[in-house]
Amino acid sequence: MVSTPGMCVSSLIVVGSTTIVLNMNIGGEELEPIVDSLRMKELLRGTSDKRGKIARMIHRGDLIQLRRGLYATRARLNPLALAASMYGPSYVSFETALSYHGLIPEAVFEIASATVKRPREFENRFGTFRFRAVPQQVYPIGVERVVEAEIPFLIASPTKALCDRIALEPRMRSLRDVRRWAQLMRLDPEVDLDIEVLDACAELYRRPAVRLLRSLAGQDGRIVW
Repeated sequence: MVSTPGMCVSSLIVVGSTTIVLNMNIGGEELEPIVDSLRMKELLRGTSDKRGKIARMIHRGDLIQLRRGLYATRARLNPLALAASMYGPSYVSFETALSYHGLIPEAVFEIASATVKRPREFENRFGTFRFRAVPQQVYPIGVERVVEAEIPFLIASPTKALCDRIALEPRMRSLRDVRRWAQLMRLDPEVDLDIEVLDACAELYRRPAVRLLRSLAGQDGRIVW
């Protein structure tokens, strides 16, 4: 255990030369997994130099800065659960959601999310977080709520993630193009899609690639690439 009198207590593990914070409390109160500057200043209200204290906590590894003014208090957090807190409204989608749902075999090395705001990108100790803009009318369709380590977040359903990803392809002109793209993406050779979500995305996205995906699915939503 490591402590600062009256301030914080952290449970630590040491791996080689790296110290990882498992949890932290201030004044006997265990912190939420994600806190912002206002919350930290409230907890440190008895400290004269609050900014300096927060900077020292980041330097020691007691806090992990996610972006300016936002911090994680634990190292063992699923990065997918952090994205929406960093930039919202947003939901995890694209390759990240496809991998999460097992539709592509590869692990992904960035956390990709959809937002109705302008595109942004952040990097921190948890990884690279990329936010891509999607049309506002498409945003709420086919989105699921998940809870990881007490943190609720939104993630695209398999069908929505597939629609979001293929909508990025500007040169889709035929079903053959869609099949070739699916092979390059190494998508699961047989996919059962939610026909209601697919219909809504095909109508509201207004992108040829999404309409072609809908045509390929047939009436039962099953696609064999």
